[in-house]
Amino acid sequence: MPERKYVIESRRYLAEDGKMAFDKWVTNSNVIEVKHNEQYLVFFPIEGENAGKKHYIPFSNIHIVREL
Repeated sequence: MPERKYVIESRRYLAEDGKMAFDKWVTNSNVIEVKHNEQYLVFFPIEGENAGKKHYIPFSNIHIVREL
């Protein structure tokens, strides 16, 4: 079975330059853990400048999760 990849995007926010921005990560199903009691998604991005760094994102900050 092929590895399933996902894009996770945060909600939009006002960046330091005054423009709307959002954070986006690419990860796979092997490195995602759902913490239901704490209401967090824990994952390791597999691409980009944050690759391999553990990320915690609250459910309330997640805007989009889609499969690639």
